[in-house]
Amino acid sequence: MDAAAAPALAGPPASARRSTTAAEDTVSLVAGLWLLTGTYVDGWAHNNLAHLETFFTPWHAVLYSGFAANAVWIGSLVWRRHRRGNRWADALPVGYGGAALGVALFLVSGVADLVWHSVFGIEQDIKALFSPSHLGLATGGFLILGAPFAAAAAAPPGRTTPARLTTALVSAGLCGMVAIFILQEFAVFARHGLIQTYGPSLGGIRAVVPGTSASTIVALGSFLVSTAALFVPILLAASRWRVPAGVPALLAFVPSVALQAMVGFRDVWLVLAAAAGAALVGLAWLALRPRPDRAVRLRAAAAIAPPLFWGPYFAGVAWTDGRLSFSPEIWTGILVWTALETLAIAVLLSATRKPPARGALWRRDGGRSRMSARD
Repeated sequence: MDAAAAPALAGPPASARRSTTAAEDTVSLVAGLWLLTGTYVDGWAHNNLAHLETFFTPWHAVLYSGFAANAVWIGSLVWRRHRRGNRWADALPVGYGGAALGVALFLVSGVADLVWHSVFGIEQDIKALFSPSHLGLATGGFLILGAPFAAAAAAPPGRTTPARLTTALVSAGLCGMVAIFILQEFAVFARHGLIQTYGPSLGGIRAVVPGTSASTIVALGSFLVSTAALFVPILLAASRWRVPAGVPALLAFVPSVALQAMVGFRDVWLVLAAAAGAALVGLAWLALRPRPDRAVRLRAAAAIAPPLFWGPYFAGVAWTDGRLSFSPEIWTGILVWTALETLAIAVLLSATRKPPARGALWRRDGGRSRMSARD
């Protein structure tokens, strides 16, 4: 055998053999959505049903069957690549290492959850979010749902197809929904009482009183946590690809509605506030047209998005209760804090990665849609 023939017989590089297709990532998202639905259904049960006495419930069935679907699917991806000649070490698709770890963590945490419930009973309210087994389940789910995003992010610059970009954006949104779920006690769209302080009821109407220092700290922390959970996925995507204006609006709106659904729509009017805020975010994104190779525009969009999104929330609370507990200095300061938070994240993201070529646009190349570095 001559040396020239050796590379041909060796086959394509391992990285090329291990990549998933957009269709495979789509199946991963469908299985992930099944898992996430089970997560929110279980959250609904913990928030709305009293006296949960057993681990074996219909909502746990949805949750763990969704996990089983993900485990089987990821296992099949590895098995098919191994059958094609890949070593086991090379059979795991690019970007799916975290998902494989997530499957193992979810399995261990599920067993631990069964033991925990058998020993300590079923957690209610905030205790459910501090249970170590639940934290393990959430982390495992986050890693599983993030696989399509990681796969797209690992692709060479300029080689992300529209289909793969779509799966990456959906994956980012689902990860954000996992984060906001496990942090729901700090999620302002789950309830509006987080920013209000109430005194004794007068004639059946709750009296709004000025907030205390403690309530101010809780509110600021809640907005900072909610802002991170909702907008970090958007910024991670926008720092890599040119994101359509409707995407940031959807990634902020959908988790907010899911939170209200999970608590039984206790403050259903918050859905309208979320819709108004999401529309403002989409319009700002459309006007600024941020993209990775234009750092100033990206940072401006990052800074302006949270105040636009949270503004209707404050307005809705003031309209519903007649007034805000906080003075203008407090609620405007909270909006500024959220803007500074996302601005700092955008600066860090742009400083830690090299953006694609300026003017990257979609074009057709040999029958396939790819990114092109031309205007």
